[in-house]
Amino acid sequence: MTDVPQITIEQAIRQLIAEIDGPMPTDEFIGRVLAIRPSAAKSREASVRNALRWSASRTWVQTDAKTIQPMRTILDGVHFRHVPSRLEIKRGALLAEPALDIFRNPNLALDDVHLLDAHGVPLATGVIKLRSEVKTRLGPHTVESPAFELSEWFRTARLHFGDSVLITVEDWEGGRFRLEHEPASQRRHQEIDLKNRELADLLFSRLEAAPNEFIDTDDAIAWAYAHMSDPRGYPGDHWTDVMSRDKRMNWNGFQIRYPEDRTPLQVIMGGSEWKPTEARITPGLGHQVYCFKASLAHQPKLWRRIEIQGSQTLAHFNSILRDAFNHDPGDHMGGFWKRVRRGMGRKSREIHLGDVDPFAGGEGAGLRVAGLGLSQGDELKYVYDFGDWIEHRIILEGINAPERDVKYPRVTAQNKPQYRYCEHCEAEGRQTVARWICLDCSNQEGRDVLVCKDCLYSRHADHYANEILY
Repeated sequence: MTDVPQITIEQAIRQLIAEIDGPMPTDEFIGRVLAIRPSAAKSREASVRNALRWSASRTWVQTDAKTIQPMRTILDGVHFRHVPSRLEIKRGALLAEPALDIFRNPNLALDDVHLLDAHGVPLATGVIKLRSEVKTRLGPHTVESPAFELSEWFRTARLHFGDSVLITVEDWEGGRFRLEHEPASQRRHQEIDLKNRELADLLFSRLEAAPNEFIDTDDAIAWAYAHMSDPRGYPGDHWTDVMSRDKRMNWNGFQIRYPEDRTPLQVIMGGSEWKPTEARITPGLGHQVYCFKASLAHQPKLWRRIEIQGSQTLAHFNSILRDAFNHDPGDHMGGFWKRVRRGMGRKSREIHLGDVDPFAGGEGAGLRVAGLGLSQGDELKYVYDFGDWIEHRIILEGINAPERDVKYPRVTAQNKPQYRYCEHCEAEGRQTVARWICLDCSNQEGRDVLVCKDCLYSRHADHYANEILY
């Protein structure tokens, strides 16, 4: 008697997905997978959860933490829109991507996709290649993209640039799509705008709740359609068009990320890196004074209270921070980040506002404080010297009216100093505040060697030393 080879966990998952016709509680799903593929392992449930999480398949979606649903039951009957490009109109062809992107069963070849007209009659088509030229930083680049040849249907439907092709997923599993022509004059703009906003908000909520600062595109789009109020009704714009217009997110071709998080390939293909933009600044807001509490990230008890006007720039902020924390004013770069809360939880992300050099130059130098869009309680990060990475935490405590005859920016308060004393003076019976740490002696003796200014010059004149911050 020969042993029957045991199927894998993923094969058992696929088998069960093919059998169920709607959402199923994840715990029940895992139990049924283990019934198909028994396991004596202690962590057998965890192995199924890991397979669900990391599988490259797109045949199912976790619609929430407790529910799993086959992709076909989410996408069958979904109605979506594609506006053909000038190239598609000219060639009488429908680009497979982005037109059917996400909506097509990835286990089917393009040759196995069936396109139908509005009455369900199969259309004469075949897969061809459309060539187009894109501009990149490295120069023009020719791209070949697969497309469905539909010149006869385009001609019969009298498709013009700006018109839409409304597409219905008739059978996701079998790759059947029904096409309808909608002239541009018949677009229901208000309904489209509502659908676009709903889809964008769902995707952004998914991104905000993600463990990492990105979400997988295939999973996220299907998840969003599973949660839309009417995915089978009159469609909004194609999800790629919705993404391209939403400034909260960025699609890199594989994942949905925050707009400031751009891959090197996107920078090359897109021509420029993402840069923060200033919020609108009224004269009154530019005149207001922003009160910040800045502290060293590794020594939070060392802090300074700094006031700066809204019309002043990150170059001014960089200068006052260097002065307040005894950083060399003529050396090293400084950089600013804005911390933004993700969703309703405690997670946050950092937006790079730009770098500032010692001479008031750099990409972030001209950004004005009032243009950062800050409210009381918001937080910035400042780093001095990218080599040593001296990090500061900066919290906006309030926005107030300016005082008369006061020059901004300025330091208005600081922590109560916890003074340390010069060891040479103490040995002679005197108590003198140490202002320097001798680096050469400290490294040699394995302890902090603290000295006052006079002793630094008289006893450590040839040594490297750092000024002590109190």
